[in-house]
Amino acid sequence: MAWVHMLDRNQLSVKLDDKDEAAIIEVNDGGLAPNYVAIRLNEHEIDELIEALQCIKQAIQ
Repeated sequence: MAWVHMLDRNQLSVKLDDKDEAAIIEVNDGGLAPNYVAIRLNEHEIDELIEALQCIKQAIQ
C-alpha cells in the first residue's frame, strides 16, 4: 500500500491509497495525545461526500 498525501492540516489529513484506489481521511482531536478517526472511501463514496460538501458550502454562503 502506497499512500500519497493530498492534504495535510493540523487536524485533517487526506491521502490516496493507490493500491486499493481509495481515499483515506484522518481526523484528530488535536490534543496532546490525539485520538484519530480514519475513514476509507471508495470512488462512489467520494462522489457522495463531494456532493454533500458542496451542498453544505452553498448553504453557508
